[in-house]
Amino acid sequence: MYTTFEEEAKRKLVRGRSLSILEYDKILDRLVNHARTIYGRELCYGLVPTSDLPLVEEWQKETEDSLEFLVKEGALPLGGVNDVRDAVRFSDTGATLTMKHLLNIAQFLRTVERLYHVEPKSLQVEISEHAMLRELKQLIPLEALEKEISMAITGENEMNDRASNELYNIRRQIKDAQSSIREILERLIRKNPQALQDQLVTMRDGRYCVPVKPEKKSEVPGVVHDTSSSGQTLFIEPMAVVELNNKIREWTAAEQEEINRILGILSGKVGISKDAILADIALVGHIDFMQAKAQFALELDGSRPKLNDQGRIILRRARHPLIEKDRVVPIDFSVGTDYRTLVITGPNTGGKTVSLKTCGLISLMAMAGLFIPCSDGSEVSTFTKVLADIGDEQSIEQSLSTFSAHMTNLVQILKLTKPTTLVLVDELGSGTDPTEGAALAIAILDECRRKGAVTVATTHYKELKAYAVEQEGVENACCEFDTETLSPTYRLMIGLPGVSNAFVISRKLGLSPRIIENAQSILSEESLKVEELLSSAERHNRESEKLQQEISDLRDEVKRQTEELENRKKQIEKERKKILAQAREEKQEMLEEVLEKADSILDEMKEIQKLQNSHEAERKLRAIRNNLRAGLSDIDAERDDDEVPEEIPGEKPDKIREGGLYYSPNLDVTGIVIKGPDKGGNCILSSGPLKLTVAADSLRYPKKEEVKKSATRSRKEPKRSASVSRADQIRLNKKATMMPEIQLLGMTVDEAVHALDSYLDDCVISNIENIRIVHGKGTGALRSAVHQFLKKDKRVRTFRLGTFGEGEDGVTIAELR
Repeated sequence: MYTTFEEEAKRKLVRGRSLSILEYDKILDRLVNHARTIYGRELCYGLVPTSDLPLVEEWQKETEDSLEFLVKEGALPLGGVNDVRDAVRFSDTGATLTMKHLLNIAQFLRTVERLYHVEPKSLQVEISEHAMLRELKQLIPLEALEKEISMAITGENEMNDRASNELYNIRRQIKDAQSSIREILERLIRKNPQALQDQLVTMRDGRYCVPVKPEKKSEVPGVVHDTSSSGQTLFIEPMAVVELNNKIREWTAAEQEEINRILGILSGKVGISKDAILADIALVGHIDFMQAKAQFALELDGSRPKLNDQGRIILRRARHPLIEKDRVVPIDFSVGTDYRTLVITGPNTGGKTVSLKTCGLISLMAMAGLFIPCSDGSEVSTFTKVLADIGDEQSIEQSLSTFSAHMTNLVQILKLTKPTTLVLVDELGSGTDPTEGAALAIAILDECRRKGAVTVATTHYKELKAYAVEQEGVENACCEFDTETLSPTYRLMIGLPGVSNAFVISRKLGLSPRIIENAQSILSEESLKVEELLSSAERHNRESEKLQQEISDLRDEVKRQTEELENRKKQIEKERKKILAQAREEKQEMLEEVLEKADSILDEMKEIQKLQNSHEAERKLRAIRNNLRAGLSDIDAERDDDEVPEEIPGEKPDKIREGGLYYSPNLDVTGIVIKGPDKGGNCILSSGPLKLTVAADSLRYPKKEEVKKSATRSRKEPKRSASVSRADQIRLNKKATMMPEIQLLGMTVDEAVHALDSYLDDCVISNIENIRIVHGKGTGALRSAVHQFLKKDKRVRTFRLGTFGEGEDGVTIAELR
């Protein structure tokens, strides 16, 4: 009995033995782990390979686009979505939904809004050409319905007072009556404390009562509603509050009636929008499914394969997807090229079966639109059927031996074999007499070849090695074995038949040389030569690959050292420019100080001149002044032609560099850039005693009069005086410290509104146009207060809730006038 949709999907998946044998269901289990919604998980479990090449191409493009989106834009906000399909369909029948159902629907609608308003920042592509963007923009946001539900319902069993005017008035009357009852009862308690068991007000059957001692019952006239278990306390509703309690009962009933009325209206609106919501559900499920495929591709470090329908499989550095990356040995695999039948030989536990399963499982994954764990340039064919017979399936219940079980499976496989079929057989012909088994294996391979199938088989029979050499369209392959360590390397070598290595292994394990020589004499001379040739070919192949690996390692090391030297060169150049900039700044400051002193001396000398009439002294002092000013000009002109572009006065620089002299039209200030530009596009401009933060885009190359004006101002003004007006100085100070964001989290509504009002004043002074207000999600009270304040404030041009990547519902983005 299947109790969940996952189990039902798995049951439907088993359409034959091959998917189960190749462990395709485990691939789906790992894919499902990346899905965030129940809708996406259902699509993951229902993913079945197809032989439709155009459809597979479409699925692969979908995975590729989803992976690109995930890498460049990050994961989509899909968490916390409940299954609302039954509730939506139920609402269409005219039934009333519960508050919990409506809240779940509102939550889903908010997810749809967030997804629809996702704006990619890094993707430069047309929406119609990108699968993920196309799905996102097909969503139908129902913002009005979501806001109406969210405003009316605040919890699974709680409706907002403001859901309707009638509900507000009813609840206000109930609160007033409850307040009046408490006042009456508190007066009674103060007046008759000796008659009460405890001086408190309690509830019995929804009515306000006081605990009275049985012997004092006459002192508190009223209705007895309950008695304590000991009989020592009577819970009496005093006559003075009976009428008010009755009113509360009436209003409570009216309250529930009004709540039901509101729920009915909201349910009706959900029913009206049923088709749009169900369409969004399907889209959200598909978006989640696509993102799951992308995340699974990242997990596998997978790539998109080339596709064909000709039976051609070429896998480069293929890894079995269910074996851990640090344990699996990548293999190069090919079949369906010059040969459509591949015979793999080699020792037990050498990797033959893993190679077989890798080929089959990767083919199934590619046909399901999933990326495969292979290097780029791999190619996979679509097949109408993938038929596999792998493993020992001896059946005790059916009295079948290993051979009989395999043969039963092979009979079924041969019935289904076509030119568009991939056949995978492990240990072909095993379990019976070697001579007969080898003959059967050759006959089965011949039959598969005759029907045109792509076939991969593993075997121990040497007859099949010869068959692969002699027969056109058949190729040998082997799993490498290291005779030095007496262990397999798990690497597949196509074009070479496997070597038994029996004599080598026996000799290394200590078997007597006399016995080995006797065994060799039994074999024919031709057989021995073949074994020796194969062993030699395998040994030379290993040596060749070892040399290739060493060459590859050397190339990687040279590349790494080249990159390291290049980075070091850039770092040295950066440090050099920084030192030069600091030196220029220090030299200019020093010359300005010297020039200031020289001006002071000249002024004193002029006074002396008037008394002594020394023309020669005036001439010499004027020469000193000119030399100092020429030195200051040399500092401004001190730039290397190879690293500084042509500076056209008044023009915008192509690139701002530290140590350069620039003019800020906004501040009417000329100075040296001592830092920046930073990530925000701002620089720090040094002008005399001032350190100003300015936008890099606003800077221009200075004109002569601006340089002169700045230099004169620096010399003539006192050292601590500002070169701007008091108002400008305030604005500059504000702009240097202001941030385009305010945090209101943890504040009360009054505190938040007051802080926001002051913050907007500072923003206006600092010419900040776009701000970010962080108020959090919570109950929504702080967000509502902020929005009400912004609506009425003339300093605000527009405002909106944050989108994905900006803080979503917990943030408001505002544009100031």
